[in-house]
Amino acid sequence: MIEFMGKQLKNPLIASSCFATENVANVLRLAENGVQGAILKSCADYERGEVIGKREFAVDPTTGYTYASSPFKAEILTMEECLKMMQKLRSLTEILLIPSVTAASLSPEDWIPACRKLEKAGADGIQLDFFYMGNLIGTDGLSRRTVTLLRELNSVLHIPVMPKLNISLPKDYIMPLLVEGGVQYVSLLDSVRSPYLRKTDNAYHISDCLDAETTSCFGHWQLPLTIGYTYTAAKYGLKVCAGGGITCADDVQKLLAAGAVTVQSATFLTRYPDRGNNLLLSN
Repeated sequence: MIEFMGKQLKNPLIASSCFATENVANVLRLAENGVQGAILKSCADYERGEVIGKREFAVDPTTGYTYASSPFKAEILTMEECLKMMQKLRSLTEILLIPSVTAASLSPEDWIPACRKLEKAGADGIQLDFFYMGNLIGTDGLSRRTVTLLRELNSVLHIPVMPKLNISLPKDYIMPLLVEGGVQYVSLLDSVRSPYLRKTDNAYHISDCLDAETTSCFGHWQLPLTIGYTYTAAKYGLKVCAGGGITCADDVQKLLAAGAVTVQSATFLTRYPDRGNNLLLSN
């Protein structure tokens, strides 16, 4: 058994915040197939308007190259949507439920009300999704503001917060700040923006340009980055929910060996929601 956020887990597999965790039916399907926890699709406190365009998820069958493309408001749940989902799931399953929250700044007042609502709805922990805030490195007072946010959240909540990192927050810079802020758990590694696939005449090809506003990419090439972040976080005593580049059970074992307590999958579980056990069985 594995202890994570106060729950005893039969295996280390967690579903990442992704298409596979954006509604109740998807999460229940994962739970029925052995997934021990779900990080829900990130939410923000806004009103949903009309969305131009659509989300897409593509996998090149030859290379395994994957991508997701979406305008912000198609990608992010509203707070009301997430609360309804949390309340429904809490009445139907005992798996680890971790809603994910994002905001427009590092000001505690932009995070605390949402986190309190999600805690009341039955969350076991809350993922702090910094991905949608852009590149924070170089902004004034970043270290101080990060530590202040984490300390204030820890002071008002009775459940843990788990920052979600990406490579815009260098591992040797951010880990000491998480510890200083009183964080015990860390989620990584978020997708990395890079050239993506374009669909033409029902066929996909790699684009020659980058749409930095709507596109993020992830794949097996990301795994070395994830291993590096995992090793560094574990060195600082953080409990890691590691993901980013996982495609098979051997990848999972590499992350556990690097110090992860749990591992998270987005791409694999989106493609194969009934085959989570494949990520736990090494060849």
